[in-house]
Amino acid sequence: MKTYKELTSELDEALGFSARKAVGRRMKMMAKKASVKFKKARNKLKPLSKADAIKKAAKATRRFVMQKIAGKGKDISSLAIAQKERLEKQTDKKMKGGKFKGIQKKFMKKIIKKHKDGMVAAKEKKSKE
Repeated sequence: MKTYKELTSELDEALGFSARKAVGRRMKMMAKKASVKFKKARNKLKPLSKADAIKKAAKATRRFVMQKIAGKGKDISSLAIAQKERLEKQTDKKMKGGKFKGIQKKFMKKIIKKHKDGMVAAKEKKSKE
């Protein structure tokens, strides 16, 4: 079994489709572990760092652009592998340049606000226990 640091270093590199699926399966197994659940609960009580917020916003922006390219009514998760790969290439092409930095900032603000709301709720829940 790989450590968390090894997994995150893998995620930072560009992974192929099958490698990404394998990492997803591993993460799904790790999410069931008590230690990971405890760390998630602990991290909910901490404010979100700017670096983490930027990463999450970049991911959300990418998903947003992919959905725009695919079309409003299309479910990206139900696409075939070849279609997903084609969609990812189109997204990479479209996202070159700095015009998506503004969208990323908007997403970052939303993500930080959502995390703060969750943090407040988690602290209230913890104080009741």
